[in-house]
Amino acid sequence: MDLVDAGQRAAAPGDDMDGSAAALPLAGVAYQPYVSELLSFSIERLHKEPELLRVDAERVRRQMQEVAVENYGAFIAASEALSFVRAQLEGFDSHLEALIEEIPNLTSGCTEFVESAQQILEERKLNQTLLANHSTLLDLLEIPQLMDTCIRNGNYDEALDLEAFVGKIAKLHPE
Repeated sequence: MDLVDAGQRAAAPGDDMDGSAAALPLAGVAYQPYVSELLSFSIERLHKEPELLRVDAERVRRQMQEVAVENYGAFIAASEALSFVRAQLEGFDSHLEALIEEIPNLTSGCTEFVESAQQILEERKLNQTLLANHSTLLDLLEIPQLMDTCIRNGNYDEALDLEAFVGKIAKLHPE
């Protein structure tokens, strides 16, 4: 990496630089300490600076290679973990897509279930009403047999009372 390239990359658009400062390679805020140090060097030291920078760059490159070689296992493990995670995410993605495709079926099934449950609930309410009025219903269903028995035994007054009772009930419940 050349210092000129590094200066141009490091100079962000938001840096406080005017047009002439933007043309200078080390005018960025990140390079200010180094520029200040360069200004304090002698001419002889400034002539040696490019070579010292190349030596430092080579040293840093070698150190990076050594770290990479020493920690190659970590790099491989990280790569394997990344591949595993990527495969798992792809599996999750396919499962999610299948789930999304099934949501309309689930929604329609739930709607059908709710409708069926409401119908069953209505039938249950009718059955509960029937159970609550069971004894009254049995009494009403026994009236024809009771009237027949009254007439056969000559109890005409009771038969007429039953007929009046049935007429009153018919007026109360016309259905």
